[in-house]
Amino acid sequence: MRINTTHSAMYFDRLFKETYPNTVAYLEKISNNKELSGDLAQEAYLKVWQKLELLPDTPEEKQRYILIIARNCFLDHLKLALKEKKQYDAYTVVYSNQLQPAVLNQMEVKEQQQIIDHTINTHEEAARRYYLLNREEGFTYKEIALMEGVSEKTVERYIGRVLRSLRASLASIFFIW
Repeated sequence: MRINTTHSAMYFDRLFKETYPNTVAYLEKISNNKELSGDLAQEAYLKVWQKLELLPDTPEEKQRYILIIARNCFLDHLKLALKEKKQYDAYTVVYSNQLQPAVLNQMEVKEQQQIIDHTINTHEEAARRYYLLNREEGFTYKEIALMEGVSEKTVERYIGRVLRSLRASLASIFFIW
């Protein structure tokens, strides 16, 4: 059907007023969403406007043609929503997989540090002090021996005790996991 371009706006306006309520009701029925049905109807009528010359001649066929366009708009909306959901789900999986090990690693490190601190604190003061001077301050056995006024062998023996108990404590954790 050919429509004169000067009359196309009036023709479309009349068509819109005649068919819009049925189109919105149809879209609301298939989408169960009143707001979405209004948006999809606007999109459908934009497409009708763009294809005005392709409209059938009879009123029933026009309404059917418009409903088909509206249904296709709804299906396009569903496809887009599904695609966005898949992308969101994929992002969520990737993000949570990246986040989870980091959180678990922080928890493991914190737990291990608590075990180390507890194990060190169970030793006598001299052994604790020698170990901390060596491992945290970076002093050699010889330097610690000179500072503390003891033999290098004494420092080595005390630090060795702490290290053995630490290995035993940490080994029990790793075998439990």
